[in-house]
Amino acid sequence: MTLVTTDTDLNQKDAVRRYLSLPKYIDLLRSSKLYFARVDQFRDKFEGVLPPGLRKAIDDAHSKGEVDRTSQTRLEQLRTGAYVSCWSSGVIDNMALWQLYGTASSGVAVTTTIDELIHACVNWREKVRIHKVQYIDHFANPDLDPLQFKHVAYRFEEEVRLVIGRDGETQRPKGLNFPVDLKRIIQSVVVAPEAKPWFFDLVSDITSRYDVSAPVSLSPLAQVP
Repeated sequence: MTLVTTDTDLNQKDAVRRYLSLPKYIDLLRSSKLYFARVDQFRDKFEGVLPPGLRKAIDDAHSKGEVDRTSQTRLEQLRTGAYVSCWSSGVIDNMALWQLYGTASSGVAVTTTIDELIHACVNWREKVRIHKVQYIDHFANPDLDPLQFKHVAYRFEEEVRLVIGRDGETQRPKGLNFPVDLKRIIQSVVVAPEAKPWFFDLVSDITSRYDVSAPVSLSPLAQVP
């Protein structure tokens, strides 16, 4: 049984980034675990939402007795039964993500590759899907897995996500943690572009204290051309 599946257009050497606040970066180092949030914990109210055409098809099938769940029941089960770890495609700095996930003065971004994420997932012995998010208008009617697309307003994220399902389990905590080898998965660390020198030194010191040898650098956006 294949435990890890990826999009066919994802190259294993592709680089991805995870933007973090300093507390979340420290927690990653301290725990050596990657956090997956339950879908209903995200701020995006469109997360996991079924497009109108798909909702109608499900509800019509339910009214005929062809399926045992309404679209609303399916939505609730989806949002509370799936866990996601969010990454951003590529290594080019994204100022919107700096501000959203860490702030431009006190954030940290860790870089890895699809290959290293796959390696970590295999060790968990979990069914994990890794895919690029597609950005669409939710009022259109695409026939897609709801967790594979987000509202077009979030296109700037260029998200690559890891998804783990817990739909058949009764215990569904707000988040899940899975162990990672920090020396492998963290290939570089980038400090926010508006960070003060003391903050850069702090991130460098914390990184080395946890025996992570990945290079720490300041975001190129800090430099004036």
